[in-house]
Amino acid sequence: MKTFLLLISSLLTGGVLSAQTYSGLKPGFDQVECDDLLHLNAAFVDTTPGNRFEGYHEGYTFLYRSPSVGLDNMWDLWLRSDSTVVILLRGTTSDPRSILADFYCAMLPASGKIVLSPEDTVHYHLADDKRACLHGGFLIGFAYLSKDILPKLDSLYQLGYTNYLVSGHSQGGSLCYYVSAWLMHLKKSLTYPLLQVKTYASAATKVGNMYFVYDYDNLSRAEWGFSIINSADPVPEMPFTTQQVDVDMNEPNPILNLMKRFNDLPFVQRVAVKSAFKKMIKKSAGSSKTYRKYLGGYSASFIKRFLPELELPEAYTSTYFMRPGVSISLLANDAYKEYYNGTSESYYDHSIKAYRFLLRQYYAGMESLE
Repeated sequence: MKTFLLLISSLLTGGVLSAQTYSGLKPGFDQVECDDLLHLNAAFVDTTPGNRFEGYHEGYTFLYRSPSVGLDNMWDLWLRSDSTVVILLRGTTSDPRSILADFYCAMLPASGKIVLSPEDTVHYHLADDKRACLHGGFLIGFAYLSKDILPKLDSLYQLGYTNYLVSGHSQGGSLCYYVSAWLMHLKKSLTYPLLQVKTYASAATKVGNMYFVYDYDNLSRAEWGFSIINSADPVPEMPFTTQQVDVDMNEPNPILNLMKRFNDLPFVQRVAVKSAFKKMIKKSAGSSKTYRKYLGGYSASFIKRFLPELELPEAYTSTYFMRPGVSISLLANDAYKEYYNGTSESYYDHSIKAYRFLLRQYYAGMESLE
């Protein structure tokens, strides 16, 4: 931490932050800002030890890269020339722990505690609604990351840095919702009352239930949180989801109340319609139960092999996943299909370059990729 503070001090006294390439953090989607963050996220591919990424992207200075923690999670810290702090979350790696994080789909409460070891417990609050719950694998990643982020955040805030951009691609995009929700609630609780947080999540999966999405979107006010999606990318469709009628809907439940009105129908129609609805309700509940068994309980047992001291809160019975943020939909048009025609790259639709290409198809003001 002492080294980190010395680095910040040297940047300030050395005038590195004096250039005014940017004019501060503003509400609303900014395509150039989004593209900058996509480019910075690509730096995770370079794992050269000690790389300071000098000259990597004009207007941005690299400050810190965390060690791998938890389920092979990592984050980078950058500083923009207008003193905006940039927090980047790494996406899925080839490490089995990272892949397990994607597939551990138990729904865990959005507020509570996670025991990392007998001497180390993380208390977290990512939503006010007690019904809000989150993807278990990503929540574990957040718990480990938050321990490393918090001391840096506290030091920067005490030095007067109050504007924060949070971004990530793929699993990193999913994780950045947790980090930005955490920061927004730290502001709301007056722990850091001057914080302003803006989020760009690209290629993110669905990360929590409806109540988490409501809570998150209420805080970001449709101006500070964005979900960037390539329409040809399969990852934002994950995890597959099941909505249960009697678990995942607000009360009074119009579907269950409708069942009572079927009593007014003629006998044959009443029996047929009630039977159909009961089958749908039963099958969705059965699907959710099987989902929780394999992508909840079984996946958790594998995670325990890597993190044997980990203790998690009790899971919800829900498997109804949604994604927060204002959707920025980038449709895979003819120019995109022609550009990638014949490519041998696997999952190119999910790549950062594909997202940057499509961003240029629909928004002006960005330099050519090549």
